[in-house]
Amino acid sequence: MANQIKVPEILAPAGSFESLKAAVAAGCDAVYIGGSRFGARAYADNPEGDDMLRAIDYCHIYGVKIYMTVNTLLKEREIAELYSFLKPYYEAGLDAVIVQDVGAMRNIHTWFPEMEIHASTQMTITMGVSDDLLKKYGVTRIVPARELTIGELEQMRKDTLMEMEVFVHGALCYCYSGQCLFSSMLGGRSGNRGRCAQPCRQPYLVEGNKSDIGDYILSPKELCNLPYVCEMIEAGIDSFKIEGRMKRPEYTAFVTSIFRKYVDLYAVMGKDAYKEYLKKHNKEFANDMENLQEIYNRGGFTQGYLEGLSGVPYEKNKSKNGKMLSVKRPKHGGVLVGEVISVGKGRLKYKTVKELYPHDVVEFCNDNMEQEYEYTIGENKKAGSIVEAKFKYGSLIHRGDKVYRTKKACMLEKIRADFIEKEKKIPVIGEFYASNGQKAHLKVKCGEDEYTVYGDVCDIALKNPATKESVAKSISQTGTTKFKFQKLDILIEANLFVPVGMLKKMRREVLAGLENEILSKYRRNCAKSADSHNETNSKKEQKQSEMIVSVMKLEQLQCVLELNISGLKKIYLRTELLNAGQLKDAVNMINSKGIDAYIVMPHIFRKNVWEKQNFEFENECAGYVIKNFEEFTYLTKKCGVTPEKIVTDAQMYTMNSDAVRFWRENGVERFTMPFELTMYEMDELADTEGCEFIMYTHIPMMVSAQCIRHNIDECAALCKDKNKMNDMLCFEDRKKRKFMAINYCKYCYNIIYKAKPLYLKKYEEVLLEKGISSFRYDFTFEDCETIKEILCGRYRGDYDEGHMLNGVE
Repeated sequence: MANQIKVPEILAPAGSFESLKAAVAAGCDAVYIGGSRFGARAYADNPEGDDMLRAIDYCHIYGVKIYMTVNTLLKEREIAELYSFLKPYYEAGLDAVIVQDVGAMRNIHTWFPEMEIHASTQMTITMGVSDDLLKKYGVTRIVPARELTIGELEQMRKDTLMEMEVFVHGALCYCYSGQCLFSSMLGGRSGNRGRCAQPCRQPYLVEGNKSDIGDYILSPKELCNLPYVCEMIEAGIDSFKIEGRMKRPEYTAFVTSIFRKYVDLYAVMGKDAYKEYLKKHNKEFANDMENLQEIYNRGGFTQGYLEGLSGVPYEKNKSKNGKMLSVKRPKHGGVLVGEVISVGKGRLKYKTVKELYPHDVVEFCNDNMEQEYEYTIGENKKAGSIVEAKFKYGSLIHRGDKVYRTKKACMLEKIRADFIEKEKKIPVIGEFYASNGQKAHLKVKCGEDEYTVYGDVCDIALKNPATKESVAKSISQTGTTKFKFQKLDILIEANLFVPVGMLKKMRREVLAGLENEILSKYRRNCAKSADSHNETNSKKEQKQSEMIVSVMKLEQLQCVLELNISGLKKIYLRTELLNAGQLKDAVNMINSKGIDAYIVMPHIFRKNVWEKQNFEFENECAGYVIKNFEEFTYLTKKCGVTPEKIVTDAQMYTMNSDAVRFWRENGVERFTMPFELTMYEMDELADTEGCEFIMYTHIPMMVSAQCIRHNIDECAALCKDKNKMNDMLCFEDRKKRKFMAINYCKYCYNIIYKAKPLYLKKYEEVLLEKGISSFRYDFTFEDCETIKEILCGRYRGDYDEGHMLNGVE
């Protein structure tokens, strides 16, 4: 039975060429790496040009796949540059690209049809229902949102024929990937463009919060799903993805080696024997887990969302994992190794609970996990030792403070010795043959690949004839090549003269030839050109202004209808706070005024929403606004809605004309301008027909599966009223910028909004000249008086202009 088990791929991060080599040496099956452009880790030491080509060849010579991250949103002018960027890598045999932008996806499949495309986690895919939409653009693998439970992953495996790649270790984002505008809106460094400044790792002051939970309320712990290897293999996951392109090679090597170890154990043993092994070797497993913490952890580990959401079911998740956030420390937390037992003038004593080694680095931390002092260990200290140390004047160290090791030097040295400092060798089988009057030949074989070279004609020796041992010695010295002889057969006639120089030359040529033979299988010719995919751009014509209003509450709807605004053509109804009956009544109220009613679908659409919520309004509803792929499939496949009645929202990121064309090819005629384009970049868009522009809103900075109320003060509501909006939670950063978080229990997510609204009314004429004529006013928690001021052009409150003038990096 064991040999029938499908072993998942171990997919390792490579933020540099050194990390790539470390991952290969540690036994990964594939690596993912960013190039010099278009990747979601712009600040990693990404290779470019010839270095990237070398990386592709390096992986392939070891039988390792290599995937390139093109998982950012591309602006109009960048789409044209993508072809020349990818072409040499495609021809060299790049195995796949990881993509977020549907415009990029559309073009890559047209230009490079033989290359696989992986749908990035930045696409926020939560179900396996959109195969038909994605596969025609070359998508062969989906990377689901990290927020899914093991049950949802199992169901996705049943629903999709595509490969599934799931994160198993590394940093977690607070926000659903692809739904975060926090870094973008605060400083212009867009997470959607690979330049996230990680504001989630900064401290925040919560208004009215009296608990002492910590200030880092948006900072998750590190993910570690090593305890779930069995369950994830049983769920049918195809690829185990390790996060960490910004981390050092030692991290990459060690984490890869640990997952390699346990996946291989499962493959050999099968489910039952593997579980029994873990029981019998629980100390070994605990030691491996601790070593993973030594290499990097952030306030410990979490198993993430596999056992359930942070909010629902909260108690199950709490008992299983504890809180998922590292609220007191946003960086490496190390491992507890001791406690301070006395403090004197400039000196202290602490008792160790673990052995310390020379060159270890330890930190002394207070109850809030704030570092008070750090120093490097000079000599070995056994567990249970009393250690005396000097400390820096002014350090506020107290009796009872904990001591953490943040660097275990001997462990790092061993990792470097095992995986980084020595080249991994590929075993080959060789055969040398020489006889009198014939050319010597040397054949080497590696798997199904083989190569043969011929030397000079060999003669009878006048003295010092060659022996099997002397020939083997010359051929076996593979030096700095990537090969080693696992087996070498020498067939040589007696008393034959075989020059050593010839043997060495033959060895060099045959190994070089074998390498070329292996790599030639990956080479491709690119028959397409970028010019073959140009489309005619639509002409931009100035049209009459159209007003659209989006509301969340019935009171807001009543206020809007009472204004009797001329030019109000459509009203959008958000569904978070309205049940099906209220939505139907609201639709009828809108229709009675001769206005088109649209339903705004949830930010996140998961299996429970698909099964339990009712969004079908037959002919009463003029259309729907969608925020993800699942909703497109739900409406068109389950509800029978025609694509012409669908509007893609700003979260669908039509950043370029090819993204617009993607949706047009699938029947959608209207889209919403994303928040991250400037007015000048909008002008570059070739196609703005059917474009809607959000004129006013509180920008949703983050959409998260975390329950911020539970994390901070144990929300009393406990999600009893699914249509209720929990009280707004306000907080601010160190620059006094204010934010508001609201839980939407109906869909089990919370949204963090920027307190200062986006208001762009003064740009209306400029936008009309660009062919944009549909302007949306999106209301969330505004009262009636504020709505009147905004819609009647009397708003005098503080506001923000977003990226209208200043773009994102």
